Amino acid sequence: MRTKRLLALCIILFVTSSHVVASFSQAHWRWRKDNASEKNATWLSPQDFPATLPFVAGVPLRLRMEVYNSLTNTEIGIVNLQYQRGSGAWTTINNTSTGHDFVMAGSSPYITDKQPTTTQIRDDGAGTFVGGKVLVSTWQFPDTINAGNKKEYEWCIKPTTNLSKDSTYQFRLLFTGTQDALGYVSPVPIMMYRANTTIPGNAGIYKDPQVTAFFDRKTGWIASDGALTIPLSDGRVLWAMNDSYIDHLDTVAGTIPCLFQVRNAALVQPLGNWNWTATSTRIGAGPGIPSLFKNNTDDNYLLWPTGGYQYGDTVYVYNSNIKNSNEGLGFTRGGNDFIGKMIMPGLNVVGYDALQNFNDITFGVGFHTTEPDNYIYTWGIQGAFITSNIVVARFPKNNPRAPWSFWNGSAWDTSIAHIAPITTGASNGVYVAKVRNKYVALSTEFSVSCDAGTRIYVATSNNITGPFTNRKVLYTIPDNELGHTPFFYAPALHPEYINANNEILITYDINTFSTCVPHCINNGFNPDYYRPRGLRVPLQLIDSSIALTGRQNASHSRGCRLSVFPNPARSCITALLEGFNGRQANVVLRNTRGQVVYTNRLAINNAATITINLPNKLPHGTYVLQVNNETYSQVTKVLLQ
Repeated sequence: MRTKRLLALCIILFVTSSHVVASFSQAHWRWRKDNASEKNATWLSPQDFPATLPFVAGVPLRLRMEVYNSLTNTEIGIVNLQYQRGSGAWTTINNTSTGHDFVMAGSSPYITDKQPTTTQIRDDGAGTFVGGKVLVSTWQFPDTINAGNKKEYEWCIKPTTNLSKDSTYQFRLLFTGTQDALGYVSPVPIMMYRANTTIPGNAGIYKDPQVTAFFDRKTGWIASDGALTIPLSDGRVLWAMNDSYIDHLDTVAGTIPCLFQVRNAALVQPLGNWNWTATSTRIGAGPGIPSLFKNNTDDNYLLWPTGGYQYGDTVYVYNSNIKNSNEGLGFTRGGNDFIGKMIMPGLNVVGYDALQNFNDITFGVGFHTTEPDNYIYTWGIQGAFITSNIVVARFPKNNPRAPWSFWNGSAWDTSIAHIAPITTGASNGVYVAKVRNKYVALSTEFSVSCDAGTRIYVATSNNITGPFTNRKVLYTIPDNELGHTPFFYAPALHPEYINANNEILITYDINTFSTCVPHCINNGFNPDYYRPRGLRVPLQLIDSSIALTGRQNASHSRGCRLSVFPNPARSCITALLEGFNGRQANVVLRNTRGQVVYTNRLAINNAATITINLPNKLPHGTYVLQVNNETYSQVTKVLLQ
């Protein structure tokens, strides 16, 4: 079973900031960049959550802080800001950098000193908002907070070369001279600067900013683990996700509720379109938890997708059968696994095929469907102590319900008891895929909590059944919060996303920082603590003998071509399909934003030509036409005038 998943399922670290008792207090806060106006600057982390930054001396950042007065007294005093390194003395931030770790920024191209603040903090019902001040050069000033009012102050500060990297810093606002002492609601602002250096061995690998933005969503799917892709024949990609947060993003605080809504979900993405608004979220309708894949009315039983493939008009998704439990990480096996079935193009779940007993092996961690025989191949993981055994099975292409056969080390065998490992993984976090001319096995270092494993390993083979090369470290994850690394797992290869620089997309999951750093604060969860990470990895770093040219997918097969005439066109076009093999094809026309404006499944005549009557009133401009089936996929541009 794959290492899984949400330690926060039954244990939520809850830090309260209730305003039940009348008080005069510093309350909510949030870190942000100094990169835009008071209203539009970028937030560095959700409300009341820490920020961990690479150290660059002199680069300013801002701290938004709230003070509320629910007493009957008017509070008049002198306001300033202090920091504390670790458990050391509190130091007032002023205009002097000598011996100080922080100093007032002095100036900013985006904000002016003492300009009024607008409300930026989520604190419903805490009092009547009255604008405070933005402080850039002023470090102390007199102010008044009337009874029943709340104010927000924003300090623009910068670190100095005196700062101690890898130390935690806490901050507090002082309101001296008031008739009532200022209190502090937990947690107070906290942050850390870390050395601005790259991790040895990670050279050439980088986080893909498009993929990062794709997972930073405002509606629908917000966060989850799992990030397994299934390329579809109509030019879309199905992302199969596990425990997922759906909607309910607090756009003011940047948080979501502390428990996920569904046990699995899916995203349907136009291939290559990384605008998250073009991707739809798929969940089920219940009863109970409305997960996309669900075949038991008892919500203690759940399904976790591990991978899938398309054959004909059906998408098959392998689902690990799980049951909530008081044992281990909070779950155990719920019985035999299932394959869920979705019908193209609507992708509605139409049923489940119960699979045979695999002796606690979980398959589906990668599928291979294009061997020239009549089988579909899938890899699985057989748990061991710390590491795992990676195994492989196969079944007829036209019938996954037929008895499977298993590689026993020398031949295919119908007995699961004879299965033999083809290689080992560093943990149960494993994924295998065919990448160009190589079979690639990823695995993650053993990790079931924070401050454990951080490395992703890779091994390769020329054959489905191995032998594989010795594991080598491919990447060390840089994710770090306040000096702690997260619980991480579930690497995945996405061969459909190899870019022009021969860099493949690899994702991995993090699952909070468990007991090291709170993930649920004031009833808010930081979604970035539970989102996939997308890496761009040069193929040569995986294996120096991996092919950098040649067939990447069906659309690059030799002898295949798609041409359109007339082009430019008006209302009707004819497409000529060279090298086409089949009787029907999916036809999809998209605009330059990736939106589908026409889709159909058409019969093909002997000359492999099709006539396409375009929708009325399509705007003039450039469109992308894709024609494909199970063995043919070609794309060309069409100009409408």
